[in-house]
Amino acid sequence: MNNHNTLTASHGAPLRDLLANLSTGAGTFGGKLRAGFGNAITHMQISRMQSVLNGMSDEQLATAGVTRKDIPQHARALVLDEYDGL
Repeated sequence: MNNHNTLTASHGAPLRDLLANLSTGAGTFGGKLRAGFGNAITHMQISRMQSVLNGMSDEQLATAGVTRKDIPQHARALVLDEYDGL
């Protein structure tokens, strides 16, 4: 008999989506814990995106249509907004 845990995420699925599947019946504490981890991961991803954008030259940013002062807003949008592909 095959008793493997089926808690997996598709390739590229954000960890916060995976955490949403954990402890669905664990009650309020489990929900708050999941939400806290999800928020922490989201903030970490936004911070990393800001670092990447800040590391780009002004020319690279201009090519992407981003100004240096708008990096925080663009980083949030890149992490939080749905992207359907090219």
